[in-house]
Amino acid sequence: MSQFSLFGAAVAEPCLEDLDGVLLAGGWWVHVDGIARLSVIVEERWRADALAEEFAVRGVGAEPDDGIVDAEAGFGVRTSFSAVLNPYAARWSRGANAEPPAGFELTAGGLRLWAVSGGRRDDVGYLLATALPDDRTHVAGGAQLSRLGLAAVSLVGRGGPGWRITSAKRIRRLSELLGPAPRGADEVWA
Repeated sequence: MSQFSLFGAAVAEPCLEDLDGVLLAGGWWVHVDGIARLSVIVEERWRADALAEEFAVRGVGAEPDDGIVDAEAGFGVRTSFSAVLNPYAARWSRGANAEPPAGFELTAGGLRLWAVSGGRRDDVGYLLATALPDDRTHVAGGAQLSRLGLAAVSLVGRGGPGWRITSAKRIRRLSELLGPAPRGADEVWA
């Protein structure tokens, strides 16, 4: 049995700032007339189900027939369209581009949502995927991992893009921060 961190996702109150983790994994905002929706494509169904549950816990879950849809690369998962999400979307918008806001700090819940969206064990450690190598979002993800005591190696080519956490001590810390594995994630969870 492991002991969870006092600052981990298992004890943190879910909040809308946690959605930042989905953006680190390649999520994107859609804005329409003062409302916004967060969407992301994930490969496995357990990820889609876990994200839909996480969105619902934060009060922005979509209707059952609209929250998870088939996508070419797996499953599209989305929040509802909501005016509550508009300021969060605006934080990440720089004209037509999306990038982390000034003063960006990833929460433990955000780290959990990043892992749900695109985290997995590999032969060397634990990989947190990003959509693009070396863009501002990718770089911000690495900085936030360091801030959380999870210094990682940037992967641009094979196995990436993303950040790989390798030492046993850091993976233990990651596990404490992430909390228990979602249903179906045992084989890839930290």
